[in-house]
Amino acid sequence: MNKDLTYEIVKHVFANLAIIPSNFININKTKSLISKEFLLPDGVPFSDETGKVSSNQVWGCQFIVENQEVKLLVADCKQDQDLPEYALLVWMKDMPIYGVYLTYHDEMKSESLVACGMDGKQWMECPTYLQGTFLSGMEQLKNDLVSYQKCTNYKDQLNMLISFIGFHMDLHGDGYEGKED
Repeated sequence: MNKDLTYEIVKHVFANLAIIPSNFININKTKSLISKEFLLPDGVPFSDETGKVSSNQVWGCQFIVENQEVKLLVADCKQDQDLPEYALLVWMKDMPIYGVYLTYHDEMKSESLVACGMDGKQWMECPTYLQGTFLSGMEQLKNDLVSYQKCTNYKDQLNMLISFIGFHMDLHGDGYEGKED
């Protein structure tokens, strides 16, 4: 697996959603997925070294593409104020579920991951071929996307996102004690 390519794919997807800054996205014409408009009342639980649990923000949108419901959920996974971290869940009814993770810093290559699963509970890291397929699908969504609205009925997807964050943390040895509803 090419880690540099994975990072560029993940960075491109997050830039297209206006989650991170980009030279090719006009932020004045693009609605950011992490805007107040899409902020959900639920959060993602994280615990610090002392065991204190806090809830990080989650944003979500939904839309219909070719008669298929699509939901995107983004969690702020930041645990260091100077280093943004985000997890993205891309859910389309009756299709594989994708989880994407980015630890982002302008001046250095950072951690990234693209994983997929069928049930939102079991995840596998995507090989380069599946990452390319995912990128192609996200580009198609961007091109077909007419308008999106704040998520409703997203509890299952939120639990999938929490599961994906746990997969990411386990993969990188950080451990995650977030609880699914």
